[in-house]
Amino acid sequence: MNILIIFIASSIASFIGSLQLGPVNLFVIDATLNTNKKSAYWVAFGGVIPEFIYCALAVYLGNYFLINPTIFLVFKILLILILTILGIIFLFKKNKKFEIEFQQKEITMSNTKSFFKGFTLAILNPQLLPFWMFVMVYFNSITFLELKSDFDKLAYILGAGLGALFLLISIILTVNKLKSKFLNFLNNKYYYKVIALLFFLIALQQLITIR
Repeated sequence: MNILIIFIASSIASFIGSLQLGPVNLFVIDATLNTNKKSAYWVAFGGVIPEFIYCALAVYLGNYFLINPTIFLVFKILLILILTILGIIFLFKKNKKFEIEFQQKEITMSNTKSFFKGFTLAILNPQLLPFWMFVMVYFNSITFLELKSDFDKLAYILGAGLGALFLLISIILTVNKLKSKFLNFLNNKYYYKVIALLFFLIALQQLITIR
């Protein structure tokens, strides 16, 4: 019974933690609008793999990372550079004219490319490891959430990835359902400028937190 509770609690923590607007969420939204649901799903699949990885690292190597914080700094710097480059790319990207019959003229993107986009942005997210370390400490402070056995730890790790995946799928379904309402904004000349600004803001937020 505890295993199920841990899994559900971990999934909820992952879902809530993924609500903030991050690079993976942005790419999932952009893929849904500019390509199709299939490409967006692959971006999402790639984006959740690091959730499993970092959660497992937090469980099994948490103490090592606490005494070697340099790795957080390296990943943060890499993420800032990538976000800045993406911001520049979107800043100078030209708008395409989208038509109302967008659903019938979907642009395809290879599954591998979509998966790699999501994975790359997520694997460089320096917040994932400390987030899952914090959640683990919190869980261990509550009797019925304490990670005692290997099965408890497995439930914790699985919940971490599936909660994030559920959020991303919810975003895809919501954006796809309202796609026609997004078309006017897509046709706005400032669409890519707004996306670029969001990437710059996320990079700035990461830069401010460097210490």
